[in-house]
Amino acid sequence: MKASSSFPWAKQFQIQSKVDLDFVIGQDVGFPVGMQRKSPPEFRRRVIAAMTSYRLQLSSIDYTLKRYVAFDKGEHDDVSLGDRVSDYLRDSVTVLMTQLRSLHTEYPAFGVFGAEITLFRVPHSIDTARMLSNRGLLLEVLPILRLCLEMIAWTSVAFYMSNEDEVVALKAHSCISQLKSVYETSGKIYGYLSTFSHWGHVVHGEFLEFEQEGVAVLQASVRYRAMALALCLVILDLLVEVARRLYGDRSEKLVLEIQGRLEKDSLRKTYQLLSQIAELTGLDDLSEIRSFLE
Repeated sequence: MKASSSFPWAKQFQIQSKVDLDFVIGQDVGFPVGMQRKSPPEFRRRVIAAMTSYRLQLSSIDYTLKRYVAFDKGEHDDVSLGDRVSDYLRDSVTVLMTQLRSLHTEYPAFGVFGAEITLFRVPHSIDTARMLSNRGLLLEVLPILRLCLEMIAWTSVAFYMSNEDEVVALKAHSCISQLKSVYETSGKIYGYLSTFSHWGHVVHGEFLEFEQEGVAVLQASVRYRAMALALCLVILDLLVEVARRLYGDRSEKLVLEIQGRLEKDSLRKTYQLLSQIAELTGLDDLSEIRSFLE
């Protein structure tokens, strides 16, 4: 990537946020402030006090802190299942970036080189899907995860190719069927993601809510967040298995850090978390998504 200084217009397009905010306070009163759960409770209380003092036009933030903010606010917050899944996905992305870098082949053939740089790009895309999932979005998440699946499938084939022309001509969608040897349900996952990645009449019912007074178009919902995070888990699970296939025993540290065990069974973390989502929500959508895990 070129340095920002290379572009005279760079200051006009500065990246607005380089951190992932877990929640926003003050949305209901018109003074939103993004926060992270790892922020110290005392820091959170002081921010709330500053926001409250401005809203009430009070001169003293210290007075506001003592008068309007509970002394133990933020000390014993429960972490929801959605937040636990999000944290797990974010931590897994960090692991993947570290471990995939360490697994890079020292003197790769053309296909291996292309496969490894493609695979290295996938965790960032999963993390982007995770952040959108946390906003209760689904329609916007699905194409990103479909792209992730295509990159993983392309990688799983290109890794074993050495002819430059063949690698360049390789199409991602043609690799999906070959991915089944690594992950049996990959075709079903691709079909599910593709159904909603291309706009058409079949998609409409998923984003419409019929009420007595008319029809509402859903932009975001808690159901969407649960579905989107669950699908992120599926793609992560698939990615781990492809890494296991490509690198064999060398991938054990990656698998262990993400799944908590080397065995591909119902006790691995992705399976456990997705099962908890399906059981907690009781939604048919989540049961279907859980069925994608092998």
